[in-house]
Amino acid sequence: MKPRNIYRIVIGLLFILTGAVAGLSSSGNIVLPVILLAAGAAFLTTGLIRHNRYGDDPESDERSKKIGAYGLSYAWMTGAVGITLLFWGEYAGIGHLGGTEALELSVLLLVIPAVVFQAYLFRKGDVE
Repeated sequence: MKPRNIYRIVIGLLFILTGAVAGLSSSGNIVLPVILLAAGAAFLTTGLIRHNRYGDDPESDERSKKIGAYGLSYAWMTGAVGITLLFWGEYAGIGHLGGTEALELSVLLLVIPAVVFQAYLFRKGDVE
């Protein structure tokens, strides 16, 4: 097992243990225990999945790095166009967004296309 995966698993277990202790010792405030438990579950799951998927083999090669970079650049362009459309929609009076809603939509316009483009390019096999 790679040391990086061992660290993820150990950190996840420590977060889960700390979250459980914080949840049992606190009275009424569950924000911190929930955050610790969620972070611990994420670390633990990531470490176990990466170990089962890759073992001691390399996790990425030049092709996967290239696909990741192209996917992120396509997502960035999609996000820039989407944010520009939001701006012009607001300017033209088509819709009115508050600051929070505009930021939420901007994050979604940047994150969702990144996942979609990378999944599409990985399924396709390579970037030309």
